[in-house]
Amino acid sequence: MEKRSQQADIVWPWNPDLLSEESMRLLNSVVGRAAVAGGLMAVILAGALFLGWKILPKNSQGVRNDVFGLGVLTKQATPEAAEAIRQIDQWLKQLAEVHGVTPELTNIAAHTLLTLGRGEDAAHLWEECLKKDPKYLPALCGLGEYFASRGEHEHALKYFRSAHEIEPGEPAHAVRIAQELLAQGRLDEVITLLLPVVEQASHDVAVLAILGQAYVQKKSYQEAIRLLERAVFLAPGFTNAYFGLGQATAALGEKELAAEYLQAFQTLKKRDEEAHRELLRTKDDLRDTRRRLAELYTRVATAFLGAGDPETAEGILSKARELCPESGPALELLAWLYHRQGRRTECLEILRILAQQRDYLPGQLLCGTLFCDMKLYGEGEEAFRRAIELAPHQPSPYAALASLYLRWGEKLSEARKMALKAVDLDPSAENFELLAAACTACGDTTGAISARHLARLAGGIFPPGDSQKTFP
Repeated sequence: MEKRSQQADIVWPWNPDLLSEESMRLLNSVVGRAAVAGGLMAVILAGALFLGWKILPKNSQGVRNDVFGLGVLTKQATPEAAEAIRQIDQWLKQLAEVHGVTPELTNIAAHTLLTLGRGEDAAHLWEECLKKDPKYLPALCGLGEYFASRGEHEHALKYFRSAHEIEPGEPAHAVRIAQELLAQGRLDEVITLLLPVVEQASHDVAVLAILGQAYVQKKSYQEAIRLLERAVFLAPGFTNAYFGLGQATAALGEKELAAEYLQAFQTLKKRDEEAHRELLRTKDDLRDTRRRLAELYTRVATAFLGAGDPETAEGILSKARELCPESGPALELLAWLYHRQGRRTECLEILRILAQQRDYLPGQLLCGTLFCDMKLYGEGEEAFRRAIELAPHQPSPYAALASLYLRWGEKLSEARKMALKAVDLDPSAENFELLAAACTACGDTTGAISARHLARLAGGIFPPGDSQKTFP
């Protein structure tokens, strides 16, 4: 099914019919989870595949030579990087000649400037985006981060609040507002902001940790402990949460427990410091630059997909792989493109390369989903198992694996177990519905009825382990 924009009369490059309904539901959940983790590809997929890239309008005017301001970068870059920047600039102008200087294209240029150390110039381009579209989220978020990095909290708050007003259901915006408020000691505002958020996002570690820290500073220690214990249950390696727990338990006179938490904090802090030293020791500026440039190429490729030109997008992704063969975002988008076009052999080749990046969570989730959609359930199971190893306290890998087993029609008791784990970590209506389906598949009618009832009631915080009381 082809979709066309009446405004631009451009063929929409993505065909949603090529993915099953189960896979689309799963991917929405998976990508949403990856976005919380901050992955570049999560942003690309969420924007280009699910929310729909804004189709670029036709342009009736010419484009000046240095409209995106990237020329300044070529003067200070290495020859290889300068050539890559000129190529990005050329691609963006190619799109702008046809569709105009849109916020989407300007945002890519801003990220190019930011990636290569020109934050002030990037901020200027984001301001230009907002002149054309005051509600353009990437620009609002980019400016918020820019001013936050400069310690200009009020300016940062202005942009984060605007983003939150436009997208109130996204916890990440509330988190960034809360961080800026916390930095200024505005504890009551943090609590007022995050209390309703935590009721809807009881599995969001950042929300739990920031709200918990605010309660520590307010000396509301019982509330702080409840939230921070939930945070470390979901993310056992979250260093700062243990420090907050140590403070709160010490204040309540629980000396032994406080000592345990503070010891855990010191152990994790030492681990973090050693990891940082190792990163500095093995730092390779050339490799890092090529990786960043490959990610920028991937953003440009996404723009060409949005403009209805998958052929050019594929060529750009191939160039990204030449720069950085292991670039996760480029491999992910290329796999998506081949899958959407029905190019099974090429898709599988890319997926199997991506699957070898065993410590890259977004890649494992994507591999699992696409293998499942191609009925390669064994390989899909392996990918989701690796995702669980990487994120054992996050719900989406468990839900993904449960969905795979149900679709496969095999290991149904394991499907029920995985669905139950997903519910335990995130008692959302969606996960309860998945549990109901798993119970039905196992012949557990009573469990299915209970799960569907709880799906209708879902919405508040469920303490870890509560679901076990309903489903023995």
